[in-house]
Amino acid sequence: MTNQTGLYTLDFVNNGKPFKFPRWTVAMHESALSRLCIENPKISDDEKENLFRYYVIHESLLVLDKTVPLEEVKSLHPENLVELFNAAYTSGKRDIYFRKG
Repeated sequence: MTNQTGLYTLDFVNNGKPFKFPRWTVAMHESALSRLCIENPKISDDEKENLFRYYVIHESLLVLDKTVPLEEVKSLHPENLVELFNAAYTSGKRDIYFRKG
């Protein structure tokens, strides 16, 4: 699924061609949350929290390929989900250093 270059491949994204995750933005975050709530209006907050990772991954993948089905993301192995969520959610993140004085 990934290699040393940070490239990922999933057979249902861009016909299996390697890709890098796009930079995660506030707009993408808000879109993922909005879709989650609209598409699942009657579930509990705990269930929404569990589904959130799927929507983060899916939101990122849609930037790369508009045809990616959410169901494909939901069917991934749990270990792959953890890796893809971390890759999507932290893409573009910068470390922040606080200075004393």
